[in-house]
Amino acid sequence: PWLGGTGEPGGTETRMNAPGRTCPLDYGTSAAALNRPPDLQADTLYVIGGLYGNTAALAAVERQAARERTDAGLPEPRLVFNGDFNWFNADPVAFLCINRKVLQHTAMQGNVEAELANPGPQTDCGCAYPEWISDAVVARSNAIMGHLQEVARSAPGAATGLGRLPRQLVADVAGCRVGIVHGDPESLAGWRLAVENMPVPGETPPWLAGWFREAQVDVFACSHTCLPFAQRFRVDGDPALVINNGATGMPNFRGDRRGVVTRISRWPPPHGSLYGARIGCLYADAIAVECVPEHWRAWFDATWPAGSAAAAAYSERLRDGPDHHLHDAARLDPASVAG
Repeated sequence: PWLGGTGEPGGTETRMNAPGRTCPLDYGTSAAALNRPPDLQADTLYVIGGLYGNTAALAAVERQAARERTDAGLPEPRLVFNGDFNWFNADPVAFLCINRKVLQHTAMQGNVEAELANPGPQTDCGCAYPEWISDAVVARSNAIMGHLQEVARSAPGAATGLGRLPRQLVADVAGCRVGIVHGDPESLAGWRLAVENMPVPGETPPWLAGWFREAQVDVFACSHTCLPFAQRFRVDGDPALVINNGATGMPNFRGDRRGVVTRISRWPPPHGSLYGARIGCLYADAIAVECVPEHWRAWFDATWPAGSAAAAAYSERLRDGPDHHLHDAARLDPASVAG
C-alpha cells in the first residue's frame, strides 16, 4: 500500500527491479476476463479495499452495514473485501480474527494475500511501487511483509485458504455490471487506476475506454493505491465510472481520521456520503467509517512500537491523514461533493 510518502526523482533499472517494485508475472489478469456472467448479485455492495488488518475498521464497517437495515429498512449490504485485508495484524490473535471474519464474506486477493499465500525467495510486499514512491517506503513495506509472513506461517491452513481467493469479481447491481479488481484490470498490483494516472475530468483515454469495452462493465471498483477518488467517463457515448476507495483501514484525507468504503447500490446512501455519482440506476458513493479509535491506536502502538517499520511508515498518516483532500478525490460535478 502507498503511504503518500515523498517520491524520489529518476531511478535506475536496477532500482525499479528491486523487491517491492517489480510486478510478478503471475499477478497478470485481464479486462477481457471480466466479460462473463456475474459472480454475484446484490442490491447494495460495500467494496472494502485496504482494510489492512484493522479490527476496529472492520467492526465499524459491520455496524454501518447493519444500520442500513435497522435505520433505513434497506437490505443489509453484501460485503466484498477486494484485497489487502491483512497488513497491520501481525500478531497471531489479530491475524486469526481478521481472516476468520473477512472470509465469512466475499473476499478477493490483494497483493498482500498473494504474498502470504505464496512467499517468494526474497521478502517482497508485492506492491509494485512506481518510481515516484521513495525507496524508504518500499523498504518499510517489505519489512512489514516479512513480519506478517512469519505470523501467517503459524496459522494452519492460512496460506492455502488465501491462495484460493479470486483476483477479480463481476457483480450485478441494479442491472449494472461492476468489475471489482484490486489494482487494475491487467494486474493484481497495477497502478493505472491510481488518481495520479487519471486524465483531466471530461477526457477518456483510449486505454481506459478499451478496458471498459473488453470487460463490458459500467463501473470499475478498485483500491490498492491507497488514495480514494471517483471519476466519470464516457465510453462510446455511455457513462462509465472508476471509483477507488483508497483505504478502509487508514485515514484517507488530511485532518480526517476515517477510512473509506465504496458503496454501490440501487438506492442512495441513507446516511449520506463524502461524494458520489449516478450511473444509470446505480448509486456509487464513498462513505466514511471510523478506523482509528483510541483503543485500536493503543493496540497499533503496542504491536508496532517506535522504531518498527509500520510505526515509521504509518504513524503520521494514522494521526493526520495523507496529503489528500475531498476536492482531489471527487473528480465529479461540484454538486456531488457532500463535504
